[in-house]
Amino acid sequence: MEHIAIIGSGFCGTALAIQLLRNAKGPLRLSLINRSGRLARGLAYGTRSASHILNVPAERMSLFPDQPSDFLDFARRQMPEANPGDFLPRRFYGDYLQDRLGQAIAEAAPGVRFSSLCEQVLELNEQGDYLHLLLDNGQHLDSRKVVIATGNFAPATPAPLKALESDPRYLRDPWAPGVLESIPSDARILLLGTGLTMYDMALALQDQGHRGSLLALSRRSLLPQAHRDNTSHPVLPELPPTFLDQMGLNERLRRLRSLIRQATEDGHDWRDVIAALRPATPQLWQALNDKERDRFLRHLQPYWDVHRHRAAPPVAQRINDLRDSGQLRIQAGRVIAASANAQGILLDIRPRGASQSAAQHFDYLINCTGPCTNLRTVSEPLLCGLLDRGVICQDSQQLGLETDAHYRLRNARGVVHPDLYLLSPMLRASHWEATAVPELRGHAAQLAQLLLS
Repeated sequence: MEHIAIIGSGFCGTALAIQLLRNAKGPLRLSLINRSGRLARGLAYGTRSASHILNVPAERMSLFPDQPSDFLDFARRQMPEANPGDFLPRRFYGDYLQDRLGQAIAEAAPGVRFSSLCEQVLELNEQGDYLHLLLDNGQHLDSRKVVIATGNFAPATPAPLKALESDPRYLRDPWAPGVLESIPSDARILLLGTGLTMYDMALALQDQGHRGSLLALSRRSLLPQAHRDNTSHPVLPELPPTFLDQMGLNERLRRLRSLIRQATEDGHDWRDVIAALRPATPQLWQALNDKERDRFLRHLQPYWDVHRHRAAPPVAQRINDLRDSGQLRIQAGRVIAASANAQGILLDIRPRGASQSAAQHFDYLINCTGPCTNLRTVSEPLLCGLLDRGVICQDSQQLGLETDAHYRLRNARGVVHPDLYLLSPMLRASHWEATAVPELRGHAAQLAQLLLS
């Protein structure tokens, strides 16, 4: 019997398992392995906070590309008044994934066997025709095909903050369970980063009655743009065929700006142009050489991110209210040095454009810089071991792992492994867009077809 093991049961692992269960016609053994034991949750959808809402309208969050209203139909069981353009609580989405997984298990074809294992995979080795997995309980699992479907990793500690790593007042992982609960309500807090994670932390602190000052710091102080209220469904502008021609990064940017100007004159919103780009983004990314990719990441990514990864309107409004009240301040600058003593955390902060830094005291520092993508620094023995042995290979920009067009992982020599696959935000190395449901659900459906063919 064919055996497929999926390592990770957040969105990617769950979506792939559901696609396999729904489409497998003959005998199949499917194992879903996750060390937390929380199926279909992951970091994004494990939250129970009502303030943590989806950053994508309900109408675009279906698991199934061919059933666009599936999530909305599910959500209306709990919230009958939900509309297609609403931004719903993330916990609803975790419930939805669990429900659809249970349904797929119950309705699977005869001979399709599903099991979930609450274990961590420590090692992967080849043994004949099988991939041999060593679990942290000492047991072994043999599988013909393995899919690495791990999610995002906790933020890395920036070099100037290394002295704080063992200090409990430095919160490196903002998504660790209960991480904010011990913070006194009057604490002075630095939020390092001004993206969507900062938004989540600021609102979670407000929900628990925080009264102390909040300073959000990033090099450019860029904030995520807000989605517009989804009361209309504009026809997206068409990309000119020549937009996909081979060209340098500067020329591509010039044409994008021109396209936005033209679309605005035609009655569109800049958001429509960004949406129209999404299907072409992998092709555009793959057309860049390493030098151009490095330039994009260094100079343009911060601006791309705040326009592409937008905040739900209610979230953006609450952040604006916090700023208007004076409790939340946004500053452009960087931390030059850090130390800690009994009175708190002392940071030397250099404002953007300044030549001198100034000392500031805080009671807590929360790392909101986003997921770590340098896999050699994450606490993940499976991936670190595979990298050390050259079984898998990270891309030059350290965004993820190298794969071919069929999701098969490449080794350090560039050779694809016929039975080892990737479905994860680490697909950014090849696709750039590999973090949101609309892209990842498509990857899950395609990979399921490949695995079953």
